[in-house]
Amino acid sequence: MTRQGLKLKQASAVLQVQPKELQNLVQFGVVKPRRTAGTYFFDTNVLLAAKVALYLKESLGTRTSVLSKLMVAFSAFEEKSREETPNYVVFSCRLTAEEEPIKLGVPFRAFEEQVEERMSRIDLYKDLPRGRKRRGWKKEFLESLTETAKDIGEVSEAEILRTVRAHRKERRTPEITVAAES
Repeated sequence: MTRQGLKLKQASAVLQVQPKELQNLVQFGVVKPRRTAGTYFFDTNVLLAAKVALYLKESLGTRTSVLSKLMVAFSAFEEKSREETPNYVVFSCRLTAEEEPIKLGVPFRAFEEQVEERMSRIDLYKDLPRGRKRRGWKKEFLESLTETAKDIGEVSEAEILRTVRAHRKERRTPEITVAAES
């Protein structure tokens, strides 16, 4: 794998996630990129680990504390099996001694190929400046809010809150399918 270092916004473009989501993974210690002069740099190994973490988060709906424990176990696995790339990495988690373990297969080789393929097109993902440096951005932002308010019309605050809560609740529930393996 290549060792090219990408900044946060470039790395999030490669992973096809919002920069804030990747930033949260870094802040909670789920993913550990190299840090130089206050800037994080993501190589392909870190991007692959982030891809796995995002998949686990989406599939299991886990909290970041549990996610970081899963990623510690994944890092230990990666250290042992550096030579070969498995098709799937199976995470097994047992909540109590009496219960059967929960198993989740992660398509590791497919994720590696996705990251490599997107890294080959890294020139498309320009690094963006920090914050809103563009002149007149506040005026432009307020104009777009005014236009949106016209489109929305008369909406109560309770309706807005209800819609936001419904959307958040909808995002949290993972889709679970069960299939037998032969």
